[in-house]
Amino acid sequence: MHPSYTEWLLRAVPSESTRRSRLSELRRVEAAYGDLDNLYDQDELQSLIDELSYSSEDQRKNKPNPSKLTFNGDVDMRNNLASYKAAVQKYARFRQDVELEAARAEVFPEQLEAVDLLAEGDRTFSMERDLQSALRKEITQLEDGLVVADGGVEKIVPSGRIDILAKDQSGAWVVIELKSVKAQRDAVAQLLAYMGDMLAETNGTVRGILIAPAFDARALSAARVVASVTLVSYGFRFSFSPVTA
Repeated sequence: MHPSYTEWLLRAVPSESTRRSRLSELRRVEAAYGDLDNLYDQDELQSLIDELSYSSEDQRKNKPNPSKLTFNGDVDMRNNLASYKAAVQKYARFRQDVELEAARAEVFPEQLEAVDLLAEGDRTFSMERDLQSALRKEITQLEDGLVVADGGVEKIVPSGRIDILAKDQSGAWVVIELKSVKAQRDAVAQLLAYMGDMLAETNGTVRGILIAPAFDARALSAARVVASVTLVSYGFRFSFSPVTA
């Protein structure tokens, strides 16, 4: 668990008892699943969140506990798992905030003062999910002839969730992975794992595009020897115009 999480939680959750509960739940999750930060780096904790999901229909059918967590006695499985799921979702939000602050310092640092004028909750341009939403609407800005091929929903593969699955003009599958901060070597490995899953599933031609504001030296080296992987950088610029009342 990240050392800054307790301080962040202090600001995000006003109730002391709720804070204690969230921390206790996360410690239990880490005991069962391993380091949360490592899991976040894999798929932003989405696989873990999915495993902690237990619907009212699951409860009605009396399905077994889908998670690695153990509960003693006759417990309300749905409510118990929902509480742990909320704790993990809160931690994912914390990690997104950490990455956002890092991105604000790396992407156009000369504009950081202007960015600071934005309200704390107005983070549209820096979050991976918002980048994904914008790119889905204008996928041809990335490459002429690309079409979204996942029905508008992240495709689940054995290695995780593909941010955007597309097809190019030749009919090849294009796996697109998005990062809101400088991409590390692990991001290339993550993309290759998704590509491998798609190759196994479709037996067709698969290539990948990794999109980030910047790439570290190890990511560049890893991608250099894989002809089917393309690295694409992005950035945001702000313009200001006076409004006549």
